[in-house]
Amino acid sequence: MPHANYFLIFETLGFISFGLIVAREIYSRRFPRLFEILSCAVFGIILEVGNTYLAHTYSYSQNFIVNFAHVPVAIGLGWAVIIYCAMLLSDQYNIPWTLRPFIDALTAVILDLSMDVVAIRLGFWSWTIPMDHEWYGVPFENLMGWILVTLSFSFLIRFIRTLNFNRILTKLLMIFSPLLAYLGLMIGLAVYSLIAVLPYQINNWTNLLQFGYRPDLAILFNPQVALWKLILLVVIITELVHVVIWSLIRYRRSFLKNFDIISFSALTGMHLFFGIAIFTTGLYHELPILIFLFLNSLFAHLLIHFLPYLINPRTIYFFQTIKESAENRREQLKKVINASLK
Repeated sequence: MPHANYFLIFETLGFISFGLIVAREIYSRRFPRLFEILSCAVFGIILEVGNTYLAHTYSYSQNFIVNFAHVPVAIGLGWAVIIYCAMLLSDQYNIPWTLRPFIDALTAVILDLSMDVVAIRLGFWSWTIPMDHEWYGVPFENLMGWILVTLSFSFLIRFIRTLNFNRILTKLLMIFSPLLAYLGLMIGLAVYSLIAVLPYQINNWTNLLQFGYRPDLAILFNPQVALWKLILLVVIITELVHVVIWSLIRYRRSFLKNFDIISFSALTGMHLFFGIAIFTTGLYHELPILIFLFLNSLFAHLLIHFLPYLINPRTIYFFQTIKESAENRREQLKKVINASLK
């Protein structure tokens, strides 16, 4: 059943989080980064509008206040906040840019492992499968989608960062980055679905010749296909974890000395929002495992943020940027006092 208050709270927090990020980039005069967050928001809207019209596997509630093409704008901005904050997190660590998208993807899918199963029970959106199928009512390809969405956009933006921003080609890439990232997502999902569906099609070889771009939903959600989707998903998430841990250990001596409070606060806030909803709405009575999913997702989220400090605490001062800014202000104040005394 829909919970009206949570719709309003979710939308409000989405707009506020997005607004704070935009305001900070404007205040810091980091206009390329401002363009990135705005591009990410456009990507989020294109992603949701495209998926709802092409896939027909889920639909949004009409209880959201601000909508565009039957898609809540807060969802598109939510994508922007999640992806951009994940990128802010991985940018704290001075590892090669080619490895950072994997940290971003793991950060995002960890959130969705508990978020989506709560969101559908709050009535935010609904899938075409029953609540007790696949990932507690969420198709496995949606979890895979979270990985691919973050990977495609993060990798593209980080590649563009290596180019000269003043060149026309680079600006064109930035302008069309939402569409290019969405194309990358579609290709990745098509490959994932094809691999998962292929064993079923081979066992039912008479259907193989009739295979189309968009398989029948009865086939896509077939128990045999669902098993292969789960196997692929577990392998991919395992490899994500492996790459992230290897990266953090391999480059532990060259971490940047900063901590992005907005990234940490926004992502933690999303975890806590859906975690609190589990208890305040009584969902834990309906499905007790939601508590387990929430606590594990929150723990993994905190681990990604603080693991580098645990691995190599001597070379990193927590909130180093805050300390350095305070020292700089003290030095400036001393100069002003000395100048006034003279």
